[in-house]
Amino acid sequence: MRLNAIVWVGDWAEISGSLGHEAAYALVDGADWPAVVQRFGSTLIGLDVEPDTTVAEFARRALDASAADGWEVARTMVEDLLGENLPDEARLADAVEPDDLVLVKAEVPTTTGYMMMPLGRPEALFDALDVAAAVEVAAWPRLWGALLYTEEDAALATYVRLHFNELNTLSGPLLRVFVVERPPDLRRALKYWRQHLEPELLRPLAALRWLRRAPYDKSGLYDVARELGVAPELFPCLVLFGGADDRTIVFPIESADPASLRELFGTIQRAAGGKSPVDRTEAVTELYQLYHSVPLEAGLRGAEALRALAASASWADREALGRVSAVKDTLRATEFTGRRVVISHATVENFTFNGPTTFIHKPVDTVVADFQNTHASPYAERFAELLRLALHAGNARPEDRVLLARRVVEVAAEVESGGGAWQLTDVLRWLHSAAYGHGLPERFTEVLKSIEGSVATRTTEGWFEGPQ
Repeated sequence: MRLNAIVWVGDWAEISGSLGHEAAYALVDGADWPAVVQRFGSTLIGLDVEPDTTVAEFARRALDASAADGWEVARTMVEDLLGENLPDEARLADAVEPDDLVLVKAEVPTTTGYMMMPLGRPEALFDALDVAAAVEVAAWPRLWGALLYTEEDAALATYVRLHFNELNTLSGPLLRVFVVERPPDLRRALKYWRQHLEPELLRPLAALRWLRRAPYDKSGLYDVARELGVAPELFPCLVLFGGADDRTIVFPIESADPASLRELFGTIQRAAGGKSPVDRTEAVTELYQLYHSVPLEAGLRGAEALRALAASASWADREALGRVSAVKDTLRATEFTGRRVVISHATVENFTFNGPTTFIHKPVDTVVADFQNTHASPYAERFAELLRLALHAGNARPEDRVLLARRVVEVAAEVESGGGAWQLTDVLRWLHSAAYGHGLPERFTEVLKSIEGSVATRTTEGWFEGPQ
């Protein structure tokens, strides 16, 4: 069998990353796809080996074949495309597939001290497009877009991976586009992508961990289509929904031709009154900084996630929702001249969605009322006021408002559960820290301090109101 290797030689800090980190950093720095693909191919070492060859033996041979065979190497490690270490004793036939790319790391002694920062997550850029991962940032009146495609539409699924930056910039400030794919199943997904991608493209996409998911089969997407009122015969398509009404707009996509899709999204943006696309590098960097540190996993999949999104725009003010609906009316009257693009119309029902998305789908008043109905401590009214202020948190981003609101509820539950006064005071201070920098009015601090004062006077006989 033939394998491809890239050899890195350096001390522990220099070889700490993965091929995915290198590709992600290149994109953030402004490199385009041809440059990333070329970077993966320019230093490849191709070796023909027996399937029974061990990983450790392959590492030795790859190091010997590289220009770095004269280094004093303390140890070698081999990683697959996903950055996972392969056991030294494993047979290559059991660890990788023929023509795969592996990273051989040769560690040499270090003479320098380091302070390492987190490396980030290479898959973060693509996670920004995934419905299940992005539901938690849905708390704002937006025009939502969902790309629906099946296993038969590999070209479109590939397009969203190669042109995610255009989806981000061309969609403008109002439209947020998501993709709907299977939950991560690495073995199944890689089998699918090996059948549809050339090795030269498979390698950088797999290293970025953008091939952990694959499209649904057609029957698996029926539930999603039913939630949005889309006939399955319209797959693949772009579905727009959201605003104060339950009508959707469906754009069947008969070709993944980049020019057609660019025209479609560009026309939508212009009709929505969006700003000109920002610089490509700026957009990619913004996405990476927003999503790289902590994956936003909402635990929702497919139809369930889209149901939450369909209901999510209803908690904001009517004026904003009206603007979204007005944009939808404008889009219905807009003439789209792109090749093989037609407009259909559908209706999505009104949903009530409960569970982890409490602060996404309900009006602020309803959220506060629900809180008051479930919290009965002497502090319920004051925590309810904190909750309202958090959901109207100054100039904070929508996702920050949701996070802050969740923390208000968590702290309220902690206070009601009892515990020592010093513990509860510490929890309240944690909430104060969480609120810092969100442009909250002074009233938030005043209410929080009044709760802290009351908690400090708690005795074993019960709660006593402290000085206000």
